[in-house]
Amino acid sequence: MKLKAKNKEPKLSFSNVFAKKPSNEDRQKAVKAMTDISRAFAWSVHRWPMDKRIAEYNTKIHLPRTYLSRKGEDTRGVRQGADLNQLVHRHYTDLLDTEKHGDWVNYVHDDNVVSRRHEYLGPDPRVAGYFFDDEGEVHIRWWDGFLKDQWMDNQKWTLDVTMDASGKWVVKED
Repeated sequence: MKLKAKNKEPKLSFSNVFAKKPSNEDRQKAVKAMTDISRAFAWSVHRWPMDKRIAEYNTKIHLPRTYLSRKGEDTRGVRQGADLNQLVHRHYTDLLDTEKHGDWVNYVHDDNVVSRRHEYLGPDPRVAGYFFDDEGEVHIRWWDGFLKDQWMDNQKWTLDVTMDASGKWVVKED
């Protein structure tokens, strides 16, 4: 029995290249869906994180002291292989000396008996994700479930989307 081999040339598909451009309405729906997903998966900073976000290289992380970084931020070094979620959780569950920071707004309670760092970020601060700037440093995207507010450093954040080569919407990082 003799087998015949057929010569097959590889073919490239250009189906997505010539696809029509998505409408602005489709883009807005994708932005809303991606924002809703990031809010749904945001974890409360005062609870132990359920998943890991491993640092791929040595970098720094910016940790706001208060809501919208009104009282500045702390910067910590992060080693390659460290879990960003655990680092953030441990930082914000630490006690804070209320005598030094008496003019800061505590969103959780007013008695200043035992105050933790996360209580100055808002009533329900949640980590919605991380943003890596041009220098590779990490900034936390916050979502407050009570205030219905999303912020990062000293400004509000919004997600932007773009369509990838396969025609799916993905978050566009600036």
